[in-house]
Amino acid sequence: MAFSQLQNAMATLRMSLAEIQNKERQLDALISQFRTQLRRLPRQVVYGKTGLDSSLSAMGEIEERLDDAVANRRRVLEIKKSALEELQALELVKQVDEARQALQSLRQQARASGEDAESAAEIRRLEAFIADHSKRAEQAITTSYEERHAPG
Repeated sequence: MAFSQLQNAMATLRMSLAEIQNKERQLDALISQFRTQLRRLPRQVVYGKTGLDSSLSAMGEIEERLDDAVANRRRVLEIKKSALEELQALELVKQVDEARQALQSLRQQARASGEDAESAAEIRRLEAFIADHSKRAEQAITTSYEERHAPG
């Protein structure tokens, strides 16, 4: 994936995550509101502000809305988890790409000016970083792909 494509994909994911988090906050507020309403309705019946039948009907409607909001929040959290995993995988790919570029530059400098112990150590560190993070990125991407394309 070209670097600009990677940056675009990461930016798109971050925008989606911001939207998802906003929706999560809205649902949290809605759930809180419904729970507050459910706590207050019985007192209104007890103090004669509303009739029993209308309160029972209202409580039923609020419970349905609450259940729907809770289910939507669960779905939003599922989507958020997926988006965070995708972003993490892309960040790993970006780190590996940056490390490869740094390694290439360091190798060119070492060839031009002669490799010293410090350069050799940094080259080994970058190679180890690339190997480790490439494997982690591969696993993250593969797991994500398999989850999206799993039957059922």
